[in-house]
Amino acid sequence: MSSRKPSSFDSRRYRGQVERELIIGGVLIALIVGGGLIALFWGREAFLTALTFFVGTLLIVGIVWGFLKLVEIASRD
Repeated sequence: MSSRKPSSFDSRRYRGQVERELIIGGVLIALIVGGGLIALFWGREAFLTALTFFVGTLLIVGIVWGFLKLVEIASRD
């Protein structure tokens, strides 16, 4: 018999991984489906405008997320 310990399941790590995958999937679906419908109904110029606003929104969300992550790291000490 092997003397190795069976690996334990880390639910926090798994939750973080699932959350990350769901967020990425949701963003991709919104971009592909939403952008495709905008391009289909209103044309290329409207799609490029929507893409610009979408990237800007992601940038703002990323800045807020980064700030909150810094606060979280600072509060651990």
